[in-house]
Amino acid sequence: MSLGALNARLFSVAELVGQGAVFADIGTDHAHLPIFLLREKRIERAVCSDINKGPLESAERNAKEAGLSDKMEFILTDGAAALSGKGINCYAICGMGGELIAEIVDKAPELKNPGVSLILQPMTRQAHLRKFLAENGFCITHESYSSEGHRHYVAMLVSYTGERRTLSETEAETGTNYLDFVNKSSQIAYLEGKIKSTLRMVEGKKQSGSVSSAEEELLAGLRDAVSNLKNERK
Repeated sequence: MSLGALNARLFSVAELVGQGAVFADIGTDHAHLPIFLLREKRIERAVCSDINKGPLESAERNAKEAGLSDKMEFILTDGAAALSGKGINCYAICGMGGELIAEIVDKAPELKNPGVSLILQPMTRQAHLRKFLAENGFCITHESYSSEGHRHYVAMLVSYTGERRTLSETEAETGTNYLDFVNKSSQIAYLEGKIKSTLRMVEGKKQSGSVSSAEEELLAGLRDAVSNLKNERK
């Protein structure tokens, strides 16, 4: 099955969706992802939700043009809590900040049900989201990385296990101690971007005399993660 019709960011989400899933796209925007997954026969049906009426109407028009309206449901709602009871076993929450994704997950207890998988793609505050998941009993099993121009993205495949963990700052930024990866070349580019931004922060604080050992340790941890990934590819 070809997954090449989506842009790189959405492709990295699509490849984490299990075959035959009943799929929910939270914040669906124009429903490009569920339409693609239905065309590829990757999922059985899709529930699309958005907090804004305009994008949801656009999603409905796109579904109609694709001839897939009978396999898609559209719900105007904030988050995932209103989608319970629809047999959904795979939820995608993408294109938002890590803090907002954490809030959506926290407000929807059905996301902890057995057999339910989450695919989360935070645009910012990825470390915050990883910490929230670990501290609240969710396990990240895979991360899929992608790049578009100078921007780098990570999509996380997550399920609830009930096992709670506390992550170090380095684990929260890299994830390399506890999961499997997809697209390692894009992962390296993603982490190298983290190194650059962290280095700028550390250098700026050095000039004011306020840099901490924790920040130095984070920078070292990011560099170690990149070094290890590059060695694995040799």
